[in-house]
Amino acid sequence: MARNPSQRTSRPTAARGPAHRTGRLTNIDARDVASLLRITFWFAPACILILSFAWYRLWIIGTISGAQFGIFLVVDFPLAAIGVLVINALATRHAGDPLGGMATAGRRDRRPTYVRQEMLIARGEYAEAAAYFRDHLVVEPDDTEARLRLAHLLETRLADDAGAEALYKEVQSRHPSPEGETAATNGLIDLYRRTGRRDRLIVELAHFAERFRGSAAGEAARRELMELKREGSDQGS
Repeated sequence: MARNPSQRTSRPTAARGPAHRTGRLTNIDARDVASLLRITFWFAPACILILSFAWYRLWIIGTISGAQFGIFLVVDFPLAAIGVLVINALATRHAGDPLGGMATAGRRDRRPTYVRQEMLIARGEYAEAAAYFRDHLVVEPDDTEARLRLAHLLETRLADDAGAEALYKEVQSRHPSPEGETAATNGLIDLYRRTGRRDRLIVELAHFAERFRGSAAGEAARRELMELKREGSDQGS
């Protein structure tokens, strides 16, 4: 069963033993502890001092009795502890999203990155990078960018034109954004042009010219399509 590439450490081979991963043992990591200690150090003493001074003032002016003053002094400590926990919870919640909902919304629109795959490609380990892309697509099947990158990798580095063609067509069939559709169609056009598949090239050029009619790219596709048809007519005659 394929695994999420973000959780993968390495692909096992015959020469190596199985890959091992270490999981998170607790719900609190070192950063959480450090944050909690900082808040406790700065907030708790100040909170207890301010509350104690407030109770003292109320006792001096006779608003509360001595017994009540003593009780309030004891209550200062759990109140300070509650304050520390509340502040820590708020700080933890917003640590990765300092701008709140706007930052979260921005992350939804941010293009994904594929650090592990790019590292493998830079090292020339193209088959390994392709395997990681495939694992990623099992977990994120709607990731158009990953599918396009895998198709390009198969076509340009692994000589797998059939695999690249299938991926480009998958992108088209999934009704992607205009950018994704343009990239997939351009990928097919380049592939068919390079491999000399004139019949499929004509189909994709016609599709592109119709889909983006009126744009500069659409007009360029229409001109190339007309030229191919003219060449076909000349060869037929």
